[in-house]
Amino acid sequence: MIQDLLHSETWMDVRTWRELFADSLTPVHVSVLSVVTPLTSLLERKYGMKLDVHVHDQFVDDMSEQEARLLKMEQGERCLRRKVSLLSRGEVMFDAESVLPLDVLPVTLMAELEAGKRPLANLLSDQGLLLSRSNLNIAQVKDDGFYALCWSRRSVLGSTSGAKALVTEVFHDAIWRKIQYFIQR
Repeated sequence: MIQDLLHSETWMDVRTWRELFADSLTPVHVSVLSVVTPLTSLLERKYGMKLDVHVHDQFVDDMSEQEARLLKMEQGERCLRRKVSLLSRGEVMFDAESVLPLDVLPVTLMAELEAGKRPLANLLSDQGLLLSRSNLNIAQVKDDGFYALCWSRRSVLGSTSGAKALVTEVFHDAIWRKIQYFIQR
């Protein structure tokens, strides 16, 4: 779903992205794409947007070379790959793919992930795990298929327990329209 599409995209760190696109970025784009706390919390707290998770697929897989490098792991190590869409009132706001190394994945988190009801960052936070987000990179996805032209971001989530995940998100135009609606109400 996402990873195949984004392997060929040009990723830039968030500072470079802000500089290059400063003239065309709205404050909403900057706050959503560069947030380092759980995005779903920001969307709910700041804009009143509640999100539901739709799990497309979740399976054990081998990490690619690029994923392993970003997670500071070895290529081919086993991981849980989770592909979801986050929806507001039935409309997809963004898609996300998470790659979680199995050897540092807490058993309690695995059970919550299998239930498929909550976003990853919220699950980590609710388990009392302090989160950090590193390697925040942003790209513009250009594709004639499912994604016309939209923003994407990729980052590594880490917790104090040692759990970590590479998270890639692709934002649909619907999220910007919905946020604008909530701002104007």
